[in-house]
Amino acid sequence: MKLVRLIGYIALGLSLAGCNGKYEIAGKTSLLPDGTLLLLQKLNQERFEIIDSAVVNGGRFAFHGHQREPAVAILVPDNERASTFPPLLLALQPGTIQVSIDSVTQIGGTPLNDRLQAYEDRRQSFDRQMQTIARQYLNDYLSGRLTDSTFLTLKQDFEIEQKGLEKITREYIAANTDNVTSVYLFLQNSFLFTPDEQRQLIANAAPAFRKNVAIRKVARMLARLKNVAPDMPYIDLPLQTPDGHEASLSQYVGNGRYVLLDFWASWCPPCQRQTPYLKQLYDRYGNQRFSIVGISLDTDRSDWLDYVRAHQMNWPQLGDPKGWDSEAILSYVIQGIPHLVLIGPDGRIVANNPSESELNTLLSTRLKPL
Repeated sequence: MKLVRLIGYIALGLSLAGCNGKYEIAGKTSLLPDGTLLLLQKLNQERFEIIDSAVVNGGRFAFHGHQREPAVAILVPDNERASTFPPLLLALQPGTIQVSIDSVTQIGGTPLNDRLQAYEDRRQSFDRQMQTIARQYLNDYLSGRLTDSTFLTLKQDFEIEQKGLEKITREYIAANTDNVTSVYLFLQNSFLFTPDEQRQLIANAAPAFRKNVAIRKVARMLARLKNVAPDMPYIDLPLQTPDGHEASLSQYVGNGRYVLLDFWASWCPPCQRQTPYLKQLYDRYGNQRFSIVGISLDTDRSDWLDYVRAHQMNWPQLGDPKGWDSEAILSYVIQGIPHLVLIGPDGRIVANNPSESELNTLLSTRLKPL
């Protein structure tokens, strides 16, 4: 009887410890030197806000706080630009969260973080393969060794890895719609899913997922897709020229040409990987019947223009310093960048966010290469 009572007290103590919402992040690292300042940022609505900081000392660091309901958070060095590792995603929840920052980062110790780490372990395999393929494509393109057959092989290999990433991400989201990590991963990876797949994930999700403010915004955007479907007229946008003058999209669309809108930003790795492909398209088709119009979502004008100059992006460039608050986001239902829209000579949309293979087919059947 005494043993049973003791076990009961222990269980009660653990329960009360969880109820008070206390968390500890116990970290160790051999990657970061002592004195490195780490920032703990919690997702609030759609932005990460700094809630605490810690200094690496003797290869260790720690955070303490209260969080009754699980929240999405990241760990980043104060000098993020010089960081040797990407922001570390974790679930902030009561308990002791174990973090290891080395050549491979690891999180665990609480139920959600154990689940997140299992997903990240699988994801990293696909990410590494996709990065390897992207580097080979870029090296072959810059060295002049890229042939049509090599391009096709690399593209097919990339799509296989992306399909694998799509599968494990869909499985994680579908199995975790009762917690905040699924919302975050859905928003960050929506580009992997077709609009119909996104609608299905939302429809089958737990009520808390569907009621999330960001998810409701996505649902509204999906409802607007009919406005940017093929054969619909393009939507004009107020933009800026590189020298800061006001401009509108209507100045660049129409006039008997096919125009490819490229919504991008200099800080976006997938956009950077797409730059050689766009240059290839422009070299192949750029004439009086085809043009590209870059629409940057950079909020820093110098970052935007420095990238354009460094990579010799010789087609018209426009920008919107509002970034993700740009009118373009809602108008063209942009959930991730890069985002391409092909507009025909009559000003009607030919394709909204086509894949590279779809775009290649469309252009090759309608235009002759130079």
